[in-house]
Amino acid sequence: MPKYEPVKLFIAGWLLVWAGLSSAEPVDPRNPGEAGTLQTDQEKSMKSWLPSRIRHLEEERADLLEKIAGLPQHAPKALPDHMGYHSVPRDEDASAEESDNRIEVQFTFDPKLSAIALAPAFVPGVEGSYAFPKRFKIEIMDRGSRWVGREKGGWVIPPPPYEWVEVVNWMDEDFPDPGPYPVFFSIGDMRVYQLRMTLPAQGSEVSYHAIGEMYLFRQYDNSDRMGDNMMVWGKNISISTSDPLSKPPLWDEAYLYDSMVGLGIPLSEEVSGSEDFMVSWDTGYEDAEPVRIVLDLGKVRTVGRVQLWPAEAPHGMAIAQFGFPGKVTMELSMNPDFSESEVFVENKIRERLNHDNLLNIVTGAHKIRYIRLTLDDLGQYKGKTILGLGEIRVSEYDEVWSLNAKVTASGVPQVGLEQLPRLVDGFSHKRRILREAEWIRGLALRHPLDRRLAVVEQELALAREAWSELKLRASIWGGGLLCVALLAAMGLQRLQRRKVLKKLKHRITRDLHDEVGSSLGGITLAARRMEGAGATKENLSELSLMAREASASLRDVVWLTDQAKIHLPDLLKKLTERAERILSGIELDIDLPDHCPNHEVPLTFKRHLLMFFKEAIHNCARHSGATAVRIGISVRDGILTLSLEDNGCGFNPEENREGWGVDSMGKRALELGGEMDLQTEPGKGTTVCLKVPLSALLNKTDHSYKTSN
Repeated sequence: MPKYEPVKLFIAGWLLVWAGLSSAEPVDPRNPGEAGTLQTDQEKSMKSWLPSRIRHLEEERADLLEKIAGLPQHAPKALPDHMGYHSVPRDEDASAEESDNRIEVQFTFDPKLSAIALAPAFVPGVEGSYAFPKRFKIEIMDRGSRWVGREKGGWVIPPPPYEWVEVVNWMDEDFPDPGPYPVFFSIGDMRVYQLRMTLPAQGSEVSYHAIGEMYLFRQYDNSDRMGDNMMVWGKNISISTSDPLSKPPLWDEAYLYDSMVGLGIPLSEEVSGSEDFMVSWDTGYEDAEPVRIVLDLGKVRTVGRVQLWPAEAPHGMAIAQFGFPGKVTMELSMNPDFSESEVFVENKIRERLNHDNLLNIVTGAHKIRYIRLTLDDLGQYKGKTILGLGEIRVSEYDEVWSLNAKVTASGVPQVGLEQLPRLVDGFSHKRRILREAEWIRGLALRHPLDRRLAVVEQELALAREAWSELKLRASIWGGGLLCVALLAAMGLQRLQRRKVLKKLKHRITRDLHDEVGSSLGGITLAARRMEGAGATKENLSELSLMAREASASLRDVVWLTDQAKIHLPDLLKKLTERAERILSGIELDIDLPDHCPNHEVPLTFKRHLLMFFKEAIHNCARHSGATAVRIGISVRDGILTLSLEDNGCGFNPEENREGWGVDSMGKRALELGGEMDLQTEPGKGTTVCLKVPLSALLNKTDHSYKTSN
C-alpha cells in the first residue's frame, strides 16, 4: 500500500478568486521580488487516517470547483494560422544589443493603462505554450502627465528625453512557463504614451520568442473598472517589432493584435439554458429573399466594433463555425431605411475562421443607431441550408450597446423570427459572454486553481484506492481468522467430548497449530516482501507451497480429531493424500501394499508417523528441487517399511542444515520403536527409509520434537 505523507499546498497569497474584483489587485507578479513577497506557503492539515484524508481532499476539491465555476471557460486549442508574433532566431555569439528583440507601442495621446496581458502562442502538435519568453521586461513612458507652463493659452509639452519606468522586470530570473494560460500584470492607474517590451536572448545556441497576442487594457477615468484592449485602436496607436519573422498566414507582426488567439472564446464556465440562433431551409432557399437582420440600438451610439459569434453545433458535435455565413455585408446608418450608410463587406469568412474564433469588424467609431446585416453563402448540412449565430455584439471601448436591442429580420423561416432575441441576449454556446478584460484576467486567475485541482484529484484517487484496498485486506484477514477460530473451536469441542484422550489430542492440536502458524507467518512475510519489491516466480512458488502445507495441516487437524478410531490402512492413505497435495507439480509415483493389516493405530503412533512423513515431504518440496519422487510403503514379516526417494540436489548429511529437521526425524523413528536410514550426497538425490515393527503399535510415547520451518 502506498504511504501518503501530509500534502503541502503552495498557494500564492496574491491569488484572486473572482474575476470581478478591482483591477488594481495583482494576478501575476511583475518581478521576482514581488513573487517572493506575495507568495506564501500554507500547509493544509491532512489526517493520516485515510477516511479523514479523503474527506479533506473532497472538501478542497469542492472548494476549487466552486471557485473555478465563477471564472471563464478554459478551452485552449492550437490555431492552424495567425498564431502570433515570432522573432527571427538569434545566434548566441551576437552582441547584446543585437540579440535583444523589442516590441514597441506608441499612442497619439496619453491614455490610462490598467493592465498588460500576454497570451502564449499555440502550435499544432506542441502541448502548452510555444517559445514563450523566459526573460523580459516592460517599460512605459508617460509624456502628457508632465506638461508644464502655458504658451498662448495652451499647455506646453516638455521636450524629450522622457523617462522610461519599469513596470514588469523578469530579466534576472526565468518567468514560470504559463502553459495554455495568459499572463496578466496589473499596472494600476498610470498614463502611457509609449510602451516597450525587451526580450533578451534565451541563452541557448539559437534564441527566439513567440507571443500569441498582446493586450493593453485601458483604465477608465474616475473608475476602478478595466476598459477595452487598446491594441486594436487602429489609427490612435502604432505598433512595431524588431526583426519579426514574417511567414503569413502562420506568423506575422500584425498577428500580435489581430484578436485571434488559441484560448477559445470569451465565455463563462457556468452553463445556462440559453440556446443559440439556428434555422434551416429544407427547400426554397434559392428563391427566397436575402437573409437580412436589423438591429435598432434605441438611440445614437458611437460604434467601434461589431462581432458575430459562431453558434454551437447540435448534439455536441465538434464542428467549428457550424452554420456560419461565408459572406457578410454590414451597413451602419442613422436612418431606419439605410438611405445613407457606411458599408463593410467580409468575404470568404469560413476560410479565414476555420477554427473557434469570432468575426471582428472594426468600424472606426461611427455614430449610428441602426445596423443591417445581409448574410450570404450559407452552409449545408444533411442536404439542408443552415444558418447559425451565437450573438451579434455591438460595442465601443468595451461598452456593449446591443444587449436586448430590438431585432427584426427578413428572409428567414417563421421559427427564425421567434429566435431573434437570442442574438442579443448576451449568451453563446449556453454560456455568458464575457468582456475581453474579464476573460483574459479570469483565465490567468484560473491557472493556479486548475493546477491545484489536478493534484487534488490525483491524491483523492490514490487515497480512495488505498482505502478500498485496506478494507478488502481487512475483510480477507478477518475471514481467515474467523475460519481458523471456527476450526479451533471444532477441535476444542471434539476434545471436550473425549475427556479420556484430552491430553494426547491437545498435544496433537498444539503441534499442528504451530505448523499452521509457521506456514501462515511465512505466507504473511512473503506477501509483504512481494508487496514492497514486486512478485517473482520464486516468491509465488514459495507462497503456493506454504499455502498447500497450511491447507494440508488444517485438513489433518480435522481428520485426526474427528476420528474416534484410526486403522493402519486409513493412516497410510492419508499420508499419500498429503504427499499429492504438497508435491503439486512434481511427478509422483506411489506404491501401497496390496494387503495391509487392519490394525487400530494409537494416537501417539499416528502423530509421530504423520510428523515424520510431513518432515520428509517438506524437505523434498522445499529444498531438494526434485522433479520426480517415488513413495513406497510395504508390510512384510511384521515390519512396516516407508521409503521416499527423489531425484533432487541431495546434500552432505555430515553438514548441519538448519531448518531441515533431520535430527527430529531420527528421534521420531526411535520413539516409534524403529529406525531411519538416510542415503544422500550432493547432486545424486535423497532416499529416506523408515522401518517400524507392527508391535510398536502397542507402544506409548509422550515426547514432542521441534519441526522444520
